[in-house]
Amino acid sequence: MTSLLEIDRLTLTAPNSRAVLVNGCTLSLGRGEIVGIVGESGSGKTMIAKSILGLLPPGVEQTGGKVILNGKDMARLSQRELRSVRGASVGMIFQEPMTSLNPSMTIGRQLQEGLRLHRRYSQDERRARIISILARVGIREPKAALDRYQHQFSGGMRQRMMIASAMLLEPALLIADEPTTALDALIQKDVLELMIELAREKDTAILLVSHDLAMISRYTERTIVMARGRSSKPDGQRM
Repeated sequence: MTSLLEIDRLTLTAPNSRAVLVNGCTLSLGRGEIVGIVGESGSGKTMIAKSILGLLPPGVEQTGGKVILNGKDMARLSQRELRSVRGASVGMIFQEPMTSLNPSMTIGRQLQEGLRLHRRYSQDERRARIISILARVGIREPKAALDRYQHQFSGGMRQRMMIASAMLLEPALLIADEPTTALDALIQKDVLELMIELAREKDTAILLVSHDLAMISRYTERTIVMARGRSSKPDGQRM
């Protein structure tokens, strides 16, 4: 399988407190593959996801190892180069869409931003693609949805819009960090299966991050378990 993402002995530290947040994590992800990272709060799993995109919070540094995406060492990229990767090559879905969707912008305007930045489409082409993917993720009356705001939709519908936003650019990798924690069980299942279905249609790899081992095991091909910043592999799997 062609390697898309290679994380080799990644170490993340908070120098001011001398805390080691991630200690020598290693994993690989092939094109179209679904891999999980599972662990309790504070185990380092979200820090790994953020390190892939160069989105580590202030006070956290990569002090060892490498994150190689599509052959590029992410730690060596400039901020401009990182911005060109985010969204276009790597899509992101996080736990709470209320913090990811801009409350002051209509859904249509927000979804157009990624296409405007990363793809050369006319305004009509952008609108058509957005309506198409909103319909695909199950948004009723997708044309009308373009002029509405995030607070006018339920939590499940907002998360579907986040999936639409992430998949609109057909990224090679989708990072989903606790994408359904805020939803009830039935909606969780629907949203996860929709996300995976769309990813498989486009041969998009998924890195699924969660505290829920049962859920991770159900949907992923391989899993690593994080505990106190260290990674291990269950069931004799390769990382």
